[in-house]
This record gives sequence, C-alpha cells and structure tokens, in this order.
Amino acid sequence: MMLKQSIKKVEQSKVFKSFIKKHSDYYLVHCFTMADAIAKKYKWDLGYYSEKNDNVVVFESEPKVSMKPAEEAFKKEGTIKKLDIKKVKVSVSKALELCNNLLIAKYPREIITKRIIILQHLEKQVYNITLVSMSFNILNIRIDANTGEVIKDNIQSIISLGKK
Repeated sequence: MMLKQSIKKVEQSKVFKSFIKKHSDYYLVHCFTMADAIAKKYKWDLGYYSEKNDNVVVFESEPKVSMKPAEEAFKKEGTIKKLDIKKVKVSVSKALELCNNLLIAKYPREIITKRIIILQHLEKQVYNITLVSMSFNILNIRIDANTGEVIKDNIQSIISLGKK
C-alpha cells in the first residue's frame, strides 16, 4: 500500500479514532516498513509519540488496522519531532530509485536482499533507509524527503557491529 494511503487508512480507522480521542497529545513521528529487495508494496507501521508519556504507540496498517501496546520511546534525549507528511515531496519509490543510483555509482558489488525504510524527522524530514546485502553489509542512506538530496551514506559489515 502507498504510504499516504496507509496513513489515511490508519487515521480514519475506528481503532485510531478511539485511541486519539482519549490520547489527543499523540502525534505522528515515524513510518516504518521492511521488505525484500524486489517488493513493490509495503505494509506500513505508523508510530505516534506522546511527549507527556514519553512513549510511542504503533499502528499496523495491514491487513487491517491494529494497535500495538505503548512502548518507551527509542531516542537519545529530549523529545521526538513531529513528522509533517505535507512536507514530504519525495515518494518512497523515488527515494528507492535514488538509493539504487547510489548503489550503482558507489557500491556496485553489493546485492541487496532486504530494505528497511523509515520516514522520520531528524535534523529534517528524511527517509532513513537501511539496505542489507548478501555479503553481510549494511548500507545506511539518508535522503531529504523534501528535496531528494542524499544527505549521507555509509556502509559497514554486519559482522563488525558486535566488535569493539
């Protein structure tokens, strides 16, 4: 399902409306999906954050809207910034096209098996995309969701993550 359709589906659901009626301080902070490298459709999980409670409630969009229990917010410090979907001008497919172009140019030997896509507000609204390769590398790419500019990219071995 398309991202904006998923948000609309969740926010128009009885589950969400009932929740937000009792918890009006929650706001959208992230959109998350994970899929194999050739997927064209995505099952989006949408995270809503409360500064007051400092926790996140995730709504699954497929197959029907459901709500997961509140969890402690995963962040360094402070609060999580609101995701303003109206400011997102770059589509998910365009962001993935930019990733593919970067792969061809900088990492031509990497064969991608999984994609993890998070749309969130960090220093600005970004697609924070992690690609997992057959050679056990992870490539992290951040793309400005307004302009399509690749903000940063790096690659590291999954095996080296546990070593310090």
